[in-house]
Amino acid sequence: MKKLILFLLLTIPLLGLSQSPRKSNTIIIHTVDSEDEAFKKIGRILLNEGFTLENIDKDFYMLVSNIKTSTHGFMNAGKVDTKINIQVDKKEDKTLIKITGKFASPQLFQYTESEFDSQALQIENIGAKGSPVNAAWLILVGLAEKYDSGSIEYLVN
Repeated sequence: MKKLILFLLLTIPLLGLSQSPRKSNTIIIHTVDSEDEAFKKIGRILLNEGFTLENIDKDFYMLVSNIKTSTHGFMNAGKVDTKINIQVDKKEDKTLIKITGKFASPQLFQYTESEFDSQALQIENIGAKGSPVNAAWLILVGLAEKYDSGSIEYLVN
């Protein structure tokens, strides 16, 4: 009986662990792709996921998406607006793709598109399953996981 209790105490906490640490708010993709290649690739991923681009800075390798509304939760009844920021940098022999973003729920409070940046919250891994916070985080993670030639790191900034 003691062995069973010990086994449960050791394994049950592991079942709740996700791949990304709680409170992560930045995703870094490490890749050997060149800056140009990484910039184009992550831009294509954004476009393929239905985002449109608000700002493309080819000199500083920065992308900012327009606001995209997605559904989530039970029967996709919830809505979440997300805006993604991407920065591509060269560090030694690797290229780093930094992904962050903001989110807001149009069902919880009203805002205009011009107010989004000041009203929205930073996307981070803190929400309960099915919540707008979690839905926004899963969008960020999904973008990173679609980048096929890199390793992912989650940061709390």
